Amino acid sequence: MRLCRRDLPQLAANHVRVRFAYCGVCGSDVSKFEGRRSTSYPQSMGHEFVGEVIAVGGDVGSLSPGSTVTSDLNFRCGVCDLCRARRSHLCRIGQRGGFSNRAFAQLADLEAGYLLVLRRAPAVHLTLAEPLSCVLHALRWAAPAPSDRVLVVGAGGLGLCMAFALSESALASPFHITDLVASRLRLVHAAAARSCTAVATPNEEYDIVFDLSGSESGLKLACRSVKPGGRLATMSHLDGYSSADFLLAALTRCDVTFIVSYLNGERDNFRHAARLLEKRWSTAWSHAIGVVPFDELPQALRQRRGAPWCKTVVKAM
Repeated sequence: MRLCRRDLPQLAANHVRVRFAYCGVCGSDVSKFEGRRSTSYPQSMGHEFVGEVIAVGGDVGSLSPGSTVTSDLNFRCGVCDLCRARRSHLCRIGQRGGFSNRAFAQLADLEAGYLLVLRRAPAVHLTLAEPLSCVLHALRWAAPAPSDRVLVVGAGGLGLCMAFALSESALASPFHITDLVASRLRLVHAAAARSCTAVATPNEEYDIVFDLSGSESGLKLACRSVKPGGRLATMSHLDGYSSADFLLAALTRCDVTFIVSYLNGERDNFRHAARLLEKRWSTAWSHAIGVVPFDELPQALRQRRGAPWCKTVVKAM
């Protein structure tokens, strides 16, 4: 990883200039750092940010200097078949590079349409808006009922978001969570004690299992833990080092509904995630976030899998 400096061009009419405050470390950042993604290098990274608008282009009417913003990394054209079918996160031209991956930086010019205005000053936990929206997409698909037994595999960033979403849902259904790092389980349990049980080794069957581990071993555990006829959703990034040959044998005879939940669904999920963080987040949840200085980003990427906290967030320069 190398720190580079360049001059920003004249601000385009439909862009805003953002000064970044914090940016979360995502599993996709780690996989690119480790060279496991089928992508070209060099590549900038960082998309789970919160920052402040410092200038706006001439055609931008919805934002102004001083606005606190975060970003949906998806462009949504609104006219393709997938957008019209309410799958705009899979927009045919969505991953066009107008925003994604440039927030491990001091400043950037971003298309205004990607951004959402927040109602408070930049704060560390607001970096979770995008990953929380991805979790809400998976949760909406699984639709747990009060009687369902739910297991969350992985207490990293997505696991933290899932625990928060389950705890703050209208049902507030009880759930179990597991992780190889004991300190993460303690942090989540402390924040969600009324609905969460931390288990080191799950040994029962669950109606719904969310695999948020980012590992082949976590997905295997999810397959072993889901009840016959149950539902299993995985959001793990397994690029480059995993074989999924075990999946068919593990699930076929169980008649399990299996889904790979990707990105964050409709933009409504993104808005809802941001509002939920603004209204319902508490200090107990903040204890599960580790904040590191910008110059420690390479170490944070190398150590993320074994970090004692659930989510790593980088403080901007």
